[in-house]
Amino acid sequence: MTVYARRLAPVMRVAATVSVITDVDLQRTLASDVKQMVRYEPGLSVRSDPFRFGLDTFTVRGMTGNRVAVEIDGIPSAGGFSIGSFSDSGRSFVDLAFVQRVEVLRGPASSLYGSDAIGGVVAMTTLAPATVLDGANTGLRTEAGYGNADDGWHAAAIGAARIGAGEYLLGYVRREGQEADTAADVTPDPRDYHSDSLLAKARFATAPGGPLTFTAEGGRLRQQTEVNAFEGLAGSRFVNTVELGGDDSGERFRLSADQSLAATRAYDAADWRVYWQGTHTEQDTFEQRRAVPPRIPPVQIERSFELQDRTLGAEFTAARSLARGAARHEFVYGFEASGTRLEEQRDGTQTNLNTGATTDTILGETFPLRDFPVSDITEVGVFLQDEIRLGDGTWSVIPALRGDYYRLSPDADALYREDNPLAPVVGLDDFALSPKLGVMRRLGDAATAYFQYSHGFRAPPPEDVNIGLDIPLLNIRAVPNPDLKPETSDGYELGLRWSSPLVLLSAAGYWNEYDDFIESKVNLGADPESGVILFQSQNVARARIYGTELAATVRAGALARRLDGWTARLAAAWSRGEDLDRNEPLNSVDPGSTVLSVAYEAPGGRWRSELAATSVAAKRRVDRSRVDLYGTRSYATLDLLGQVKLGQGLYLDAGVFNLTGRECIEWADVRGRPVGDPLIPYYTQPGRNFSLTLRWSPQ
Repeated sequence: MTVYARRLAPVMRVAATVSVITDVDLQRTLASDVKQMVRYEPGLSVRSDPFRFGLDTFTVRGMTGNRVAVEIDGIPSAGGFSIGSFSDSGRSFVDLAFVQRVEVLRGPASSLYGSDAIGGVVAMTTLAPATVLDGANTGLRTEAGYGNADDGWHAAAIGAARIGAGEYLLGYVRREGQEADTAADVTPDPRDYHSDSLLAKARFATAPGGPLTFTAEGGRLRQQTEVNAFEGLAGSRFVNTVELGGDDSGERFRLSADQSLAATRAYDAADWRVYWQGTHTEQDTFEQRRAVPPRIPPVQIERSFELQDRTLGAEFTAARSLARGAARHEFVYGFEASGTRLEEQRDGTQTNLNTGATTDTILGETFPLRDFPVSDITEVGVFLQDEIRLGDGTWSVIPALRGDYYRLSPDADALYREDNPLAPVVGLDDFALSPKLGVMRRLGDAATAYFQYSHGFRAPPPEDVNIGLDIPLLNIRAVPNPDLKPETSDGYELGLRWSSPLVLLSAAGYWNEYDDFIESKVNLGADPESGVILFQSQNVARARIYGTELAATVRAGALARRLDGWTARLAAAWSRGEDLDRNEPLNSVDPGSTVLSVAYEAPGGRWRSELAATSVAAKRRVDRSRVDLYGTRSYATLDLLGQVKLGQGLYLDAGVFNLTGRECIEWADVRGRPVGDPLIPYYTQPGRNFSLTLRWSPQ
């Protein structure tokens, strides 16, 4: 376990709930994206847009968006940004074919991971050359797969070689597909997508100071969508739209170097890392609108959105063990520093189809424009954790503290000023301390009970500090907020773990309090001097989320030899959220869910089969104080998974999902949609569908 303590730690010594998904789990469940990756993990979800923008980001214990930190090989991943109906960058993830392990730390984790970890951490680790080599001098992993839910296929090849003192890895993945099917009686919007991903590593075990690894990783996604569902949509801005399409692309890259250092007097083990990474999103929209006589002619509108994120960073982490009297100390300490530049721009033109006249002003907005100024973000964090094992190790106390400095430096260039001539631009300097305290009690050789308190925080995003919005036609303007404070949280968790040859058990209850939540574009009413309606992002909300989680695995072979190979797994999560300021339910909280599976693996791993049942409760507690929002119904699905060994190193994985063809809609996808919204059926998950993957590794 690494995500909890930033070092290897046995699961029985972790005072928090951590979910682990290995590459074997990904293969057996035929997961091709992050939404499928967590489908058997109650309490975790990934929001998805069926019309155009696809996958968004994780929800962990009711916290979502950029409030959940995502790391790839220990390097923070870029956050997402969206505005309006035509711009949504989402978040970019490494291809799952390259992933060796995923760890999800549930709950506030700012004491070790800083800002953005107020809701939790999703840490992905990519394959190492040694994993593919598996003790040989050369290694190869290949696979090809198909899924009929979106008529998608993929092919992957990952090779590794040991040459002299170096170990090298090179991998490539190609994916193609179309729109996802749905069990509802609607026709999904046509979509074609393809992606290319690359991973390269070079590791030198005999480098001066310790093993040194260089990594280059990146990918590109391109998709074209015909958004037919919006055309002529009554009661919306698209009521006169006769054609709507999107041409979207997203790129990500990462270059990094990291080294594991030999022991010194200051530490027993340490590692440093430097990295440069970035994302680039481009989204083009084409729209045609019919005439509305007598004043409005038919028009053609072309829009574009571009977002660039570049980060240069460095990290250092060290571990030291010391014995003092009857106590043993396991220290982890280090620092992180990063500099990020964010640049966003929208452009657009409107053409009168009767006269051919073109204008760059659409609905009062004159393009091109920026929604926030070019922003430079500097973040520096230092942290220290001490696991104190008392006496014979029955009791352990784990205090931790992190200090974070955050600076936002906006640059109001000519493009921003042209559209926002009256809006002042403000910077931000902030410092936050994030303490944590864990206590563990060993209950014999098989069980451990724990309690943890953790404080979290999230620095104000630049798009909330400086909002660029000034539309005279609509008489609205946004103003910056120099007094915007970080969001904060206080989390409490009580848990129990049991590990024996028969049962692996993890149970936890948690209670999280959140303060100063940032609400974007709060309506401040009319300016008394100009009469313009003013908007501003403000700290307005207090929230509480509490719940329980359970995960248990039973290995029946421990009961009787004839039951060897049989396993059963039960996982469940329930949570409840409250908006304390308005005394209303918190809509970001997912409904309760349970997963029960039974699996059998034949001797020697010749074949394996698994039946998994998922039950999700109805979402009845919904904040309908402003709008009568839709609530999802309860549902249950059955999946059948199987694996067959066809020859030396040759495996076939197969799965049939939603065996009964049940119509089901996930709350994470539709929260915020009103009752009677004609778009809701499009969010229905695919009916009965199957996936196949053929894997070959000759060594």
